[in-house]
Amino acid sequence: MLAGQLVISPLLPTITAEFGITSGTAGAALTAMWACAALSMYPGGRLSDTLGRRPVLVAALVTASVGLGLASVAPTFSLFVLALMLVGIGIGLYEPTSMATVADLFSANRGRAYGVISASYNVGSGVAAILAIGALWIGVWRSAFLPAAAGLLVVALLLHRLLPAPYTLSAVRMRPVESFRRIFVTTELRYLLVLFCFNMLLWQGSISFFPTLLQTDLDISPTIATLAFASIFAIGLIISPIVGSLGDRFGHRRVGLLAPIVGLVGLALLLLVPSIIGLAVGTVLFAVGMVTFWPVMTADLISVLEDETMGADYGLSRALFYGIGSLGPTYVGVLAERTSFVIAYAGLGVCFLFSALVFVRILWFNDSEGKSDT
Repeated sequence: MLAGQLVISPLLPTITAEFGITSGTAGAALTAMWACAALSMYPGGRLSDTLGRRPVLVAALVTASVGLGLASVAPTFSLFVLALMLVGIGIGLYEPTSMATVADLFSANRGRAYGVISASYNVGSGVAAILAIGALWIGVWRSAFLPAAAGLLVVALLLHRLLPAPYTLSAVRMRPVESFRRIFVTTELRYLLVLFCFNMLLWQGSISFFPTLLQTDLDISPTIATLAFASIFAIGLIISPIVGSLGDRFGHRRVGLLAPIVGLVGLALLLLVPSIIGLAVGTVLFAVGMVTFWPVMTADLISVLEDETMGADYGLSRALFYGIGSLGPTYVGVLAERTSFVIAYAGLGVCFLFSALVFVRILWFNDSEGKSDT
């Protein structure tokens, strides 16, 4: 799934030139994709709770594949945006269902389990970089989408054959108000959702334009920029299982607190030290700060949700922070259009800063309430 959605980022400079659009318009198109993902997440989770995980996973993969297929042939920008919206719907149906499936299988050591899942996502992201490099090398950017679309269909077929749950069709009442009340019932959950909103805004804004930042403002070649983009996910592949296991052992929130601190240092080096060393060290630390948040804190959030309504509640939670995060690409694109990408990314550093403050507040809240870190 990630190979399909993240292949867009390295291609953005070429896509904006092809359609004759500005970076702000490109950011708005990505926001449309992520907004569709956010709107689909609660229905995806709710349907998976009632109809089973298998049919929702298969439907999600097929929908995203159709979107990528349309993106490969869309003759106009409006059709290209429609294709991205279909990809977003597929993402929205898939994400909460896949996470709930992992929670079904692992009642203990969930940090390690989500670390492995995060690592597998980074494999997909590396594939996205390879597809983008290949498409740029042959000079046909649309060719990057077809292998990703085919891969999703293969995975859909495998899930169809391997998962044992039957296909059932029945009317399903969404009941979002009930889930909304459950996820906002405690101060702890409200703080966690704020934390996820900051990190998703940072993730969507930074990942969407990272190769463009390197090419346009830091004078890095397209190939090196794409490799630097891929290195973020290579780092995630290596470190996510380790961080997940550390979270299980020492506390997810204590380990998670290190993420924004390391990430802020990396972002400062990347933007303020114009050298190969600054690029290399800054990218590594920036990547560590972004990717290590998700395995430990996803396990933390899942652990405080009720098992019987996990799909719906996690789906609505994810819809909220994906909805906020979807504004990230528009923020970066519009501000970069008016100033520069360096300034836009410096603004994203505020998300790291506020994340660290919220982490401290949550840990203090746990201590004052006599709770242990999960």
